[in-house]
Amino acid sequence: MANKNSMSESSSTRVINNLVTKIHTSSALKDSVYENAANYFSQLPEIKNEWAKLNQNLATAQRNLNNNSKHEQLEKLKKKEMLCLKQLKDFQTQSDELRLNRINKLKCICDDILTQCIGKNEEDTNRKFAKILGTLSLRSPDGGNATLIYNQQCKHLYQAVLSLKLLDQLLKEKLIDNKYILERYVPGDDGGGALFKSDVQVPLLISALLYDVGQCHPDAQQILKGESGNADEFRLMDNNDRVALLKCNYQHVLDYVKNALGVDKYKGNIKIERDIFNKKEEEKLAFICSLFKNSFKPKQGIGNLIKIPQIYVSVILSTKRNFVYSALPKVFQILSKGVERKAINKEVVNSLLKITGIFPQGFGITYIPKNTEGYDLNTYEYAIVSSLYPKDPQSPICRITTKNLVFYSTGTNLYIEPNNNLYFIEARKKLERISPERLKEILSKLWDNFENRQEQSDLIPKCWHPHEYFSLAKQQNIWNKVVADD
Repeated sequence: MANKNSMSESSSTRVINNLVTKIHTSSALKDSVYENAANYFSQLPEIKNEWAKLNQNLATAQRNLNNNSKHEQLEKLKKKEMLCLKQLKDFQTQSDELRLNRINKLKCICDDILTQCIGKNEEDTNRKFAKILGTLSLRSPDGGNATLIYNQQCKHLYQAVLSLKLLDQLLKEKLIDNKYILERYVPGDDGGGALFKSDVQVPLLISALLYDVGQCHPDAQQILKGESGNADEFRLMDNNDRVALLKCNYQHVLDYVKNALGVDKYKGNIKIERDIFNKKEEEKLAFICSLFKNSFKPKQGIGNLIKIPQIYVSVILSTKRNFVYSALPKVFQILSKGVERKAINKEVVNSLLKITGIFPQGFGITYIPKNTEGYDLNTYEYAIVSSLYPKDPQSPICRITTKNLVFYSTGTNLYIEPNNNLYFIEARKKLERISPERLKEILSKLWDNFENRQEQSDLIPKCWHPHEYFSLAKQQNIWNKVVADD
């Protein structure tokens, strides 16, 4: 196993980590999307005051000019009016430059995400999606504040990528009836085409990436951290705080999308082109707002596209202190309860299940291997869920990470069925006949510092946390193409 303090990155892992950094991080530069939003919200009262003051100054200057008929005062009052008008225009120009910088930076991030997701063909595309989702999960530390902070920063990208894959699946299954999307979708066009990318995929990514951006507002931060600022933002909130935070986030996300971002600016001087461009931009903005609004009461509508992935990621990359790694495969039980309440769409949940199966990408599977004759061995090995679209939701496609209880980085792929997957009690019962001494011996070969850690683990573990394994760059390429064993 890798040493906890020995962290390295492959080039592809670094690319994904850089995307996270651009979206949400804590840095001296304060230039991530969420840091920019926090800065915008903190300056908003000052911006509104300055805007009101400049408008008032202009109104006063214009009133004084209109009310003064003395010739000797007119020139002075006209100059005052022109100065006030210039100050207002300069402030508007400065505000627009900041706004356009935000929207263009966000679009560039979305383009980078699409570059990392869209492959040469369907198989390559699915592999790339699995790689991003798996990498985000595998980089999550094993417990403590570090896990919660990491998950908080990574969940936006995870939700966005999963929403994008879900859209692709729903279109293939003809489960999308949204007119705006269907008018821009060309079936069979690799990646959906340029129009589909700019008008649908990028707005969808923006909607998902900004899903929690309202929590950057000081009012939301006060709910999260309390009036004194000392409350645990990762606590389980009572219902009043939870509802208040949802309302606050909803209000300020829409404010941010409409006012801090708004629409892009046409570059050129052809009126017809400008009119078409502006119309398209307004339509995209309306689509982003509709996705977000509908996600709060998705029921059977288009809001499921980002709401269901949001529920999914809230479990997989949990930001709550009651987070339990072994409970991750229960995410579809939570989604099923939403379906029962008719809060979310059953068909969309089923489509997501086809994509991911019940075991999320990067999840550590413990399984009973078979010998060459197909009989179960009296031991278990480690594997990592590494591919989307399992043939059965309970049979994940995994990359083998240990063989004969030795870790290695050149494993093959394997479908692991429930009767050999130790997550399921029926499989664990198979190993109950093995002596505790032998089980401890197996575990001692798989765990670093076993003597000091053995009390932490069951002798027949239902899963394992692969973070340490993945912390070495040479072991991060679990998505390279190999032939799967059936």
